[in-house]
Order: sequence, then structure tokens, then C-alpha cells
Amino acid sequence: MRAIVTCECCGYRQAVARPIRRPEQFHVICHGCEGVLLVEVTSADLRQASTPTAGHAPQAAGGVGTSV
Repeated sequence: MRAIVTCECCGYRQAVARPIRRPEQFHVICHGCEGVLLVEVTSADLRQASTPTAGHAPQAAGGVGTSV
């Protein structure tokens, strides 16, 4: 699974360019404003992303990146 994060500073949305297989925290650089974002992926995010939903597009984990 991959996460899509939204920068809280500038609103830029970007995909995280690495697979996420377990709960973890990591930093990414925003491609919009070059700010540093802390991304936290929880067990609940992973469960939600792997649960099939009828008639809905899959949702990515990661939520909103938090500026550091």
C-alpha cells in the first residue's frame, strides 16, 4: 500500500514513493513548499485501506502530513 499525504502548509497532495506494510512514522519533503512533513500510518489506517468497499474507490492511508 502507498499513502497520499496533504501538506498542512500549502495544501499540495502527493503520493509517498515507498511501500507501507506496517504501522510506522516517517518524514517526507513537500514537493509544493519544500516543508518537512511527519507522516504517521496506524494499524487502523492499514486495516481501512485493505478493506474492500463496494462501489467506492480505495482510500490511501497516511491522512494529512503534519509539518515538523
